[in-house]
Amino acid sequence: MVGPLHEAPRDTPDDLAERFRQLKPFDDAEVMLVRALVRRPERLSRPHENILRVALNLARLWVLSVEREELVIGPTLGGFRDRVRPLVQAIARGGEELDPAPLGREAEDLLPHLKEARGAILSRHTGRLLASDLDRELTNKALVLVLGGGGGCGYVHLGTFSVLERLGVVPKLIVGSSIGSILGSFRARELHYRDSMVRAVMHGLTFKKLFRVLEVESRYGIPGTLRLYLRSALSRFFVSQDGSPLRMNEMTIPFLCVVTGIRSELMKREIVDYEKAFAREFRRGPLGALLHLKDLITSWTQLMGDLIATQGAVRPIAIGGDGETSDFDVLDAIGFSCAVPALIHYDILRDDPRMDAQMRALLARNQVDYLVDGGVSSNVPARFAWENVQRGRLKTRNAFVLGLDCFAPQLRRNTLFVPVQRIAAENVSRDRPFAQSLFVYRRVLSPASLVPGEKSMRTAIQDGTSEFGQEGPFIQKMLEPLNPVV
Repeated sequence: MVGPLHEAPRDTPDDLAERFRQLKPFDDAEVMLVRALVRRPERLSRPHENILRVALNLARLWVLSVEREELVIGPTLGGFRDRVRPLVQAIARGGEELDPAPLGREAEDLLPHLKEARGAILSRHTGRLLASDLDRELTNKALVLVLGGGGGCGYVHLGTFSVLERLGVVPKLIVGSSIGSILGSFRARELHYRDSMVRAVMHGLTFKKLFRVLEVESRYGIPGTLRLYLRSALSRFFVSQDGSPLRMNEMTIPFLCVVTGIRSELMKREIVDYEKAFAREFRRGPLGALLHLKDLITSWTQLMGDLIATQGAVRPIAIGGDGETSDFDVLDAIGFSCAVPALIHYDILRDDPRMDAQMRALLARNQVDYLVDGGVSSNVPARFAWENVQRGRLKTRNAFVLGLDCFAPQLRRNTLFVPVQRIAAENVSRDRPFAQSLFVYRRVLSPASLVPGEKSMRTAIQDGTSEFGQEGPFIQKMLEPLNPVV
């Protein structure tokens, strides 16, 4: 008995579905083993731990990048995977109460098979694969950070950045949706995270500078009551060395921005009706908008439900994940990722032939008419992260995909937003299998706190640091280098 394999989720690309099915059990087993070792480190020797984790990493190896060549190794490791599956079963049976001590015998039993499989791979690819290249792949794990959306809730991500920086962990890929795309873009600008950058960005930034209640034309975005002036507010932070707008392929850390494509012929009339209703509420003035916040959220929830329920109306799209979108302006990508349908409008209305051509090509390629908030279709976009790893974006497939969810429903917190949070939770659950770990924050600002004051910002960062800090030992151990088994 070798145990059940994991079926690939519905949205998995056909060429990666079998890979997911084969490799997912070994991903899950390593996460469970590492969590058990963090809880009870004295129950398994370091050499035995090293053997088990290297064996799991070899079992999940499918393609190995060597200089300009991609060596397909996975199909030849079927026998070795069968040897490792009893370990996977033992770890799964232990669950959250796993005692690592009995796994020492598993390590001893696996050691000769691990050495044999390693030797067979090197022998089969003599002259094309160095032992050092194979060992590097098996003993070093890259962090892929997936930042979820949720308006003001997302500022807790900044606390996570601080924790990772203290641990000396630099993400190798960042993927963001909605507010997660804004914060992710700032993190991806530099190799190391600086709190001073956050203070510089927020200094003097106000709601009125970012948003205006204006009626403007729409070209590539859905009409909305609030016009988002992202470029005028943040353009000074996203400039290339030659003074031109920073592009996706110029980020220091590879970065993907997730947006949602909309088929206008399916939903256009309904969206315009909602936009007019939202505009009436905002014309009541600040006090009227506050008093009618519940009506706004109810209408917004209904709109999101209508969009998602209409088959073919929405499609998640990752900008920056392929050659066609690598030249996309960063600010335009995150602007569309934050454009809540009928409520917040972002568009390219300036005279910019290059970006006009980019937009037309993107819409045609994905068979959509407009771009809006990424959270509508993929609020914690772990699938795009996993796919990019498997397609060789990082030159390693040994990656730890960590999803960060700031918008999960909480009955005693942000209760007005719970209905729309439940809608977002559905697409989060679809992406969940592609993340090795999904961390859910419990203390967050209101989603409506789009431009928080200094005190609220400080609270969000402290809450994020405190909550995610508890994951620090697990993250550190998950990413620590292992020793080659030769």
